[in-house]
Amino acid sequence: MALSKADALVAIQQAANGSLKDLASVLTALVNRELEGTAQTLTASGAVTPGVQSLNLNHASVVIAATIADASKHAGFFAVLDSSASGTAAHTVTLTRGTWDGTNKTITLNAPGESLIVFFDAAGNGQVVLNTGSVAIST
Repeated sequence: MALSKADALVAIQQAANGSLKDLASVLTALVNRELEGTAQTLTASGAVTPGVQSLNLNHASVVIAATIADASKHAGFFAVLDSSASGTAAHTVTLTRGTWDGTNKTITLNAPGESLIVFFDAAGNGQVVLNTGSVAIST
């Protein structure tokens, strides 16, 4: 079962006060990637949920067109991965507000394993940290 960020913060505070049970629940959620708001998988075109920090695009033959309305809602490190098992569908992620690298608003991933890690500041201005494969960055 997913653990909300608010519940995780309460559990962390209780763990700081000596509750190992609460610490265990937070660590379990992190290991199982169940902390709400941290990851999203798209298998079809759609919007990326505000607060998500890790996006998986997963479809071998159908192009996924993902949209992020406001990059500032994803401030901090943000990762995108083409997690398709095979195929060369040209998945895109477009920012309505913000940029990936100070200029460009669209990235294209067209091979399994391609990924991009970017750091978004509080205004949604991104700085590419790592580009694995050949993720294209364009206007």
